[in-house]
Amino acid sequence: MSLATVYRNIVLIKSLGEVLELGFPEWSNRYDGNNPANHPHVICIKCKKIVDPDLDILDEMKKEVVLETDFKILNHRLDFFGICSDCMAEKV
Repeated sequence: MSLATVYRNIVLIKSLGEVLELGFPEWSNRYDGNNPANHPHVICIKCKKIVDPDLDILDEMKKEVVLETDFKILNHRLDFFGICSDCMAEKV
């Protein structure tokens, strides 16, 4: 399978709303198919592991942003960067 075929399929799957593309300037893009709706991510800066925390407060934050800014929010992204417990446990 060619790389062009892979990219065409990714574009198609994204357009169907089946995956969420996570673009990172420092790294290559990642794709989240577990939960294609907008949700927060916690990303390890060492091993690049991504965890999807379940934050009930996110809906309240969105409402507060709307009230504060008078914007109609169409999309959002919330990422937290840190070092995961596996990487912290490694001896350097």
